Amino acid sequence: MAVTVPTTDDVQALYAFLYARADEEWEAINSDDTLDPDTAARFYRVSNSNKRAITSTRECLVDLLNRGDDEQAARAWHCLTGAGEEWMHHPGFLPVWENPQMARVRQMIAGG
Repeated sequence: MAVTVPTTDDVQALYAFLYARADEEWEAINSDDTLDPDTAARFYRVSNSNKRAITSTRECLVDLLNRGDDEQAARAWHCLTGAGEEWMHHPGFLPVWENPQMARVRQMIAGG
């Protein structure tokens, strides 16, 4: 498998994409008057946790790139692009962020 080493611009773009998706989900929940308050509170906690996780991954990736640690940066990028894969059906999904390993798994499942 080829190692994908992102640029800091790649990292920032994917981070912004994922953070915006979390904000969109937050807005959708806030506009749902039928949602049980306990369910909404649980969603907010999960959403905040996800935002912290993608923020810490971004910061780690930028640090690894600045240190020239391509191997570790590629591993962290794999995790962040894996999060991006969860949004692949979203209209704003960008195929260049596709995780190569996950793409191969999807092909195998589809018989490709």
